[in-house]
Amino acid sequence: MRRRSTRIATGAALVVILGLGTPVAAFAGSTTTTGATTDTSAWSTFHVAWSSYVNGLKSINATYRASVQSADATFRSAMSAASTTAQRQSARLALDTALEAAINVRVSAITSIGNPPAPPAGYVGTAFVSGLQSANIAFRTSVAAAQSSFAQALASASTPSERATARAALKTSIASAMTTRAAALTALGSRPTHPGHQA
Repeated sequence: MRRRSTRIATGAALVVILGLGTPVAAFAGSTTTTGATTDTSAWSTFHVAWSSYVNGLKSINATYRASVQSADATFRSAMSAASTTAQRQSARLALDTALEAAINVRVSAITSIGNPPAPPAGYVGTAFVSGLQSANIAFRTSVAAAQSSFAQALASASTPSERATARAALKTSIASAMTTRAAALTALGSRPTHPGHQA
């Protein structure tokens, strides 16, 4: 059961990667001149800022994944050495504490980084990127809220049943956020052919 808990926490981190893993480079100012104005200075400036923002999100998630993996390794080592029920219970509680701490750090970092820079008006791709960012912001906000609730539930849980309920709630919330994000991305349609050109 505890290994399942760790897998769920790790899965949550991977879900967040999906939420920010948009190919930012695909929206760089294009050098194609097919019937379009090519003054992309404002778009290029935005693209640099957006790339930096996404790299910050990736760093937050890399730190989170590393914390989860470390907690999992410590737990496995403790369980391997445990010979009594009390020792195994202690290992499980230590894992929950470590996961709670990792989640709280991640939620705090996601909150601090704020929203991505908005694309400049008047460019091909402005509306698409704005919609894409809105979908990802909503997704990250939902996941952060779900993880925060999960951490609080773990902190107050005193029985295996309560911890299982907390994990199930986390899984359900993340699944719902994924569904909502997928629907929003589908509604956006195909990305524009010449993003970064002036409209």
